[in-house]
Amino acid sequence: MRRILSLGLALAALTSPVAAFEVSSSYLPAADLVPGHYACVSGLDFHSHTWTFQLNERGGYIVEGLDGAGSMAVAPNGEITIETGPFASDDTATTYAMNTMRVSDRQAVVIIRYDFGDTVTDDYCARFQ
Repeated sequence: MRRILSLGLALAALTSPVAAFEVSSSYLPAADLVPGHYACVSGLDFHSHTWTFQLNERGGYIVEGLDGAGSMAVAPNGEITIETGPFASDDTATTYAMNTMRVSDRQAVVIIRYDFGDTVTDDYCARFQ
């Protein structure tokens, strides 16, 4: 009986929707993408600008200075699947993202996490228009 219960809990954990990663209490997950222009800063120092991109209501995005467009989809728990484009996972890094709202000013923020295997870093991309 104990083994069956443990197996059931393990299977439930595998099939339950889980956020790509947890966010600090300064951000709340959001189910709806907010279209507009976003500017990103590195989570390593919160001062270094990394990217600027435009996001539309369907999840299409274009990163300034990079070729090609991409698409992303958001789940009800805020988890973003980056389907294609410059932010998509590749041979150098696996990317995850969360769609959030910053608690302090209710601003839309997309947090993109890059996992390089031995290093993990985030970009915080706030909507500015």
